[in-house]
Amino acid sequence: MRQQRLVAAVLAGCTIAALPAVATATASAAPPEPTASTQLPAQATPEPDPGGGLGDQAPGGGSGGTIEPGPGGDGSAAPVPPPQPRPDPEAAARARAAEQAREQARLEKQRAQAAEQAAEAAATAQKARASWESHGRPRQMVIVRELQIDVVTDGRHTRRTPRSQGPLTLGALDRYLPGPWLTVSDGTAVLAATVVLTPGATLDVSGVRTLKLLGGPDPSDAASIYTGSGRLALRGVAVTSLDPVSQQAVAPAAAGRPFIVVSSGGRLDSVDSAISDLGTLPLGAGDGRPGVQFNPGSSGSLVRTALLHNSAGVQLSRSQGVRLEDVTAGRSAGDGVVLRGDRATTMSGIRAVDNGGNGVVVAGENSGRPVTGIFTNGNGAFGLVVVGQTGALINGITTAADEAGGLRVSRSTDTVISDFKADDQPIGIFTHVNSTGIVLDRVHTTGGRRGLVAEKSTRRLDVVGSTFEGAQVAGLSLGGQDVDLDAVHVADSRTGVRIERGASDIRVNGLIVDGGEDGVVATPGTHNVIVSDLVANHVRSDAVRTSSPDMRIVGGQITGGTTGLDIGAAATIDGTTITGADEGIHSRSAALVRIERVTVDAISLGVNAVDGSPLVLRDSRVHALESVRGDVGEEGVNDLSLPPLNLLGAIGVPLILLAFVLEVAHAVRLRRFRGRKRTGPSVAVSTG
Repeated sequence: MRQQRLVAAVLAGCTIAALPAVATATASAAPPEPTASTQLPAQATPEPDPGGGLGDQAPGGGSGGTIEPGPGGDGSAAPVPPPQPRPDPEAAARARAAEQAREQARLEKQRAQAAEQAAEAAATAQKARASWESHGRPRQMVIVRELQIDVVTDGRHTRRTPRSQGPLTLGALDRYLPGPWLTVSDGTAVLAATVVLTPGATLDVSGVRTLKLLGGPDPSDAASIYTGSGRLALRGVAVTSLDPVSQQAVAPAAAGRPFIVVSSGGRLDSVDSAISDLGTLPLGAGDGRPGVQFNPGSSGSLVRTALLHNSAGVQLSRSQGVRLEDVTAGRSAGDGVVLRGDRATTMSGIRAVDNGGNGVVVAGENSGRPVTGIFTNGNGAFGLVVVGQTGALINGITTAADEAGGLRVSRSTDTVISDFKADDQPIGIFTHVNSTGIVLDRVHTTGGRRGLVAEKSTRRLDVVGSTFEGAQVAGLSLGGQDVDLDAVHVADSRTGVRIERGASDIRVNGLIVDGGEDGVVATPGTHNVIVSDLVANHVRSDAVRTSSPDMRIVGGQITGGTTGLDIGAAATIDGTTITGADEGIHSRSAALVRIERVTVDAISLGVNAVDGSPLVLRDSRVHALESVRGDVGEEGVNDLSLPPLNLLGAIGVPLILLAFVLEVAHAVRLRRFRGRKRTGPSVAVSTG
């Protein structure tokens, strides 16, 4: 019995010792609500045995000591586990609320991110749509960004693909686009989508020989290229258009013909390339598009580049610092090169040939850049047109065989044109529509109908050191006001200078006229005409023929011709020398003509005043077979006599030669007559 009690006590001690650990594990695993398993009963302390033991002796009869059921086995009481804290329901609720808040915040963040992404996608789509709207609504469009490529189909943004930074070649672009949009094969690329570059993006077209831009009958068919604020680089490539139906270049009249636009902040650099069959013609109220257009604020260079068969070759509209070097603009439907308010443009070696309109047009606001280094030939209108310019400098221009003329100046002020040449032009230079302050310096025209035409609205025209040769009608035709000719040379033209009705304040100084039919002709209705120091050499008809009232002829030397001066209105002639003309001065004016200090050595007639033509001769020398004819009043000391001996000799020698020739001809005829044999008439013989 005692042994059973001992075993029970040991087991009880072990149980009590294990209770704290069990309680701890239970508390950590149990829910917050208290349970019966967490309430441990109080452990009673065993009463001490009177004999100093537990009251039961060990089998050996000894006392055995007191057995303590504690874990130490030393008989002391087992420790009581500390009371567990009672769970707090409010804390648990707070914990649950915090967890719910964290979950809600996570969901809100996800929703915000989704909304941001949706807004970004919507903004991207909106920008793509706006870009699509502003670029002609093409069916297919690609936007090349510095780090992405956007694909737009019928105005919908359908794809955005990241790309590596740096210039983009056509081969690389092909990898980002849907299959039919761009094909590259055997050095030829066919692009069926409009390309729009953005800031920092560069499209390098140098790895192919030919780039064909697809087009068609509708504007949305055009696969045009817009640089945006990026850069387009062409090197050794031919850029043209392609009609997918005919597999030929797109027709000039097609509304869907592609083109190249260099936008503000953008740049086009073309070297050793050709750009052909691009641009649209004006349609209705639209202005059309040139093959290549530099917009305001754009820049770039065209070097050794040909612009052929375009609507207009190239147009610079308020561009900045474009370099044009060895550029050929030819066979365009309209104008070859259009400079409209461009700034700091440099030009050299420009050829504008066989264009349907003008070769080169300078228009828009004046920018101060010189227009130079241009050659034109065979254009449908003028070689060079200058419109609405102030202070323009035109230098080093050569034009030939353009259908309307070499140079047209309209609505321009204070424009200087120097070293200009025109060959075989209907009009070498034409000034009109209130052009004022025009200076023509070292101009040279050859052939054609008229070298210079100054229309009646021209004001303050100066022609200096210029030459006009071989004009079929007139070297210079002047209809404006306040015109000065200084050291001008006219050769072999039907009329050297023709002063048209309505002209006034015309001053001709140091004019040289060689050959031709007439030298200077002043028509009725002109006023204030002065001719000074004229030199006329062997003009066939009249060196000067005038119907301009109060015309003044001062100085000058006239040699040869039919008539030196043919005067049809009141005039004053002072200090002029006439030599070798058949008739020196012929007056048919109803108003008084005054002749002072002149020298006339004529062949047949010195001074001839027809009936009703008053004429006064003062201090002059007139020598001719008939020195004076008609009602001629004399003042001062006049020398009127036969021609000088040298002139008589000049007259006699041709007469002697003529007589000798006639005598020889007569002798030859006589010899031939005597050498002929005369035969008598035949006699009939009778046989009867």
